[in-house]
Amino acid sequence: MSVMSVEDIDFDFENSQIRVVVTREIPELPRIPQFTSVRVGQEVEVPYWMARELVQLGYARFREEDILTYNSLSKIHWKETIPASRQIPSLPGNFYCLLRRHLAELRKQSRQDQVKLRELERTETLVHDIVNVRIRKIVSLAASPTPSGEIIQGLTYEERALYSVLNKTIEEWKSKLIEEKVKAQ
Repeated sequence: MSVMSVEDIDFDFENSQIRVVVTREIPELPRIPQFTSVRVGQEVEVPYWMARELVQLGYARFREEDILTYNSLSKIHWKETIPASRQIPSLPGNFYCLLRRHLAELRKQSRQDQVKLRELERTETLVHDIVNVRIRKIVSLAASPTPSGEIIQGLTYEERALYSVLNKTIEEWKSKLIEEKVKAQ
């Protein structure tokens, strides 16, 4: 199994389909059939890169379930840091793709808005906690004997790549440690 890089995952995300809600009439574009007879308030499915452009131009908005907010990150943080929780709560596969874009947008807005700067600082603190807790759990998972596929499926794409690399490294190390013969002195 080949491990995808963060850049590969991002490329796939940019080209993946996402639904947006049309907020104003979109001019008819002959080569884009999704927009023929679309009404305001309807959802349309387009590649993420196109959705981002439509949102920036004011023609659409992302659905609530497709955006991250401080509140949604707080809920994730709470689930991750429940005392004695060794389980890895499932996250959407595209969580880190959405997170990178959310942080980039906050950074952009924080250059001109002090309120956004404070929100960025609070969000970054939450994100670092979430990532650190998940990394510890993934390292533990990678070192354990074959976990169930269900647990692995609950990881994001980036986390599966990390798990794969860690698991392979740990298994090779254990194999050398236990099975290698001692060289004659």
